[in-house]
Amino acid sequence: MDIISSLKWRAAVRQYDTNKKVSSDDLEALLEAGNLAATSMGLQPFKIIAISNQDIKKQMVPMSYNQEQVSEASHLLVFAIETDINEDTIQRYFNRIMKIRGLKSEDLENYKSSVTGYLSEMDSETKKVWATKQAYIALGTVMSAAAALKIDSCAMEGFLADEYTKLLNLDSKNLMPVVALTIGYRSELEQMASLPKVRKTRDEFVLEIN
Repeated sequence: MDIISSLKWRAAVRQYDTNKKVSSDDLEALLEAGNLAATSMGLQPFKIIAISNQDIKKQMVPMSYNQEQVSEASHLLVFAIETDINEDTIQRYFNRIMKIRGLKSEDLENYKSSVTGYLSEMDSETKKVWATKQAYIALGTVMSAAAALKIDSCAMEGFLADEYTKLLNLDSKNLMPVVALTIGYRSELEQMASLPKVRKTRDEFVLEIN
C-alpha cells in the first residue's frame, strides 16, 4: 500500500472486532512512529500511554462518554503532555543529544540558550498549549503509520481528562491526557469504513502561490 492508498483506506473506526488484537511487533512499530514524530526543538513534551488491560479499558468507557470502542479496541493509546516543563526537562534533552551524537556541553551552549530562552517566555498555560500541539503531531504520525499497517484507529477528544488522570495515576507523573487513540481491526458491523470519503476538492483545499 502506498501512503495515499493507505490514507484513503483509513477511517474513524468505532466498531472493532474484539477477537483480533494488534501484535506486539505492530504495537511497537506504532509507538516508535510516535517517538519519531516531529516535535518543536525535539523536546517531545509528552508521553504515549499504551493500555491493553481489559479491566482498565472497561473502567474508562463511562469516562469516555460511554464510547464502547474504548473497551472493544485492541489497545487504547493516551497521549499525555508533561505539566512541569522546566530546566530539568531541557537538561535531560541535551544529555540525550550529547550521548547519542557524541557532543560536549560546550558544543551545544548556543542551542541550549536558545531553547531555554524560548521556553522561559511561556507561562504554564502557554506551555500546555504548546505541548498539546506537539502531542497532536505525534497522533497524526501514529494514525498514518497505523493506516500503512492496515490497523484501524479512531482519534478521541471526548473523554473526562480528570477521570483518566485519576484512574491512571497521571498526577504523580506530572502528566495530563489531551487526546486518545483506539487501535485494532474493524468489525464486520462497522459501516462507516466502507463509505467513500467526503473531502474538499483540490481547488477548494489547496491555495497555490507560484
